[in-house]
Amino acid sequence: MKLESSIATVAKPIEDAFEQLTRASTYELLMPEEASFIIKDEKHFSFKLGSMPVIPLKLERQTPNTQIVMAPDGGNIPFELHANLEAVDGVTKIQLVFEGNINPMMQMMVKKPLTQFLEALIANTGKL
Repeated sequence: MKLESSIATVAKPIEDAFEQLTRASTYELLMPEEASFIIKDEKHFSFKLGSMPVIPLKLERQTPNTQIVMAPDGGNIPFELHANLEAVDGVTKIQLVFEGNINPMMQMMVKKPLTQFLEALIANTGKL
């Protein structure tokens, strides 16, 4: 399953936006207000939304000034969350992409909440 957020424009040079997005603490700013958020270290964090289980993530890999990839830090569902960055006229365009190996029945249950979650994260990129 692949879900893409809308694209947000951040009034920062791409190097600054990339640097911020490579730190776990930044994701606390991006989370919806109702999320509980725990930082393990600058590469590992977890969050919980509503009745969902706690989701531990790690900053898996990065391509300088282009992409940051997060993956689950444990768990049974393989997925990745990509933050794709593009420099355009001195500002940075950011899009979040969720890619996961999720069975069709589970997809029906998680598609809407995951899409809403991605949109909440991208809406909060103005806080960077």
